[in-house]
Amino acid sequence: MASSLSYRRCGPAAALLLLLLSVSLLLSAHGKRNRNAPHHHRGILSPYKPGPFGSVLSLKPNDENSLSSGKSVMKQIPNEDDPKGGGRAICVQDIDAPKKAVWSQILDLNSYVGKVNKLKESKNYCVVKNPDKSMTIKTKMIIGVLPGYKVRT
Repeated sequence: MASSLSYRRCGPAAALLLLLLSVSLLLSAHGKRNRNAPHHHRGILSPYKPGPFGSVLSLKPNDENSLSSGKSVMKQIPNEDDPKGGGRAICVQDIDAPKKAVWSQILDLNSYVGKVNKLKESKNYCVVKNPDKSMTIKTKMIIGVLPGYKVRT
């Protein structure tokens, strides 16, 4: 004697109710997150310290030849805290222009849209001149990563 199971399809209203129930169970099972709680680590990389690169960045004769021909040179600066890998990268390029003009272009973060690929918005929200004559500039940037998705920095 063979038994047969019969399956019944549910209507759209029942399917929607089942979906909503499933989503609410998933959300309630995870619990609420405290958005103000600190992250479980304080950063993996050590904070950037501005200033000369010293012995960390050295250009070899073939690098100087590349720079002389108008090309840029990319270098990796290893993370001293993690000898297994990671670090920072720097691009070196000789530019035949006055120092003031170069820094003016670099620090004009509000006009980066159109200069930086996929950058959708770039706007300074804090510009402060420090007592040591340095500047603190904080900029909101939105990068269009994929159609419909954006990354805010």
